[in-house]
Amino acid sequence: MASRKHNLKHRYGITEDDYHEMVEKQQCKCKICGSQPSRPLFVDHCHKTKQVRGLLCHQCNVALGHMNDDPIRMERAANYLRSA
Repeated sequence: MASRKHNLKHRYGITEDDYHEMVEKQQCKCKICGSQPSRPLFVDHCHKTKQVRGLLCHQCNVALGHMNDDPIRMERAANYLRSA
């Protein structure tokens, strides 16, 4: 538990209380897909500004990472899926 507290503060600049407030505000749901995963939500942040954006499920968090947090690339992927 101590390593989690350290990780939240060191990597994202938030406390465990901040994290729990975010979970409550998001009603325990992923900020992108709205799922309510059984595992804890992941802290999503901008790699350039280090600003925390929200909490995501594992799949959405990984998807953003694979797309290099690039909104244009994400839009192109969405358009591709719509056209298929």
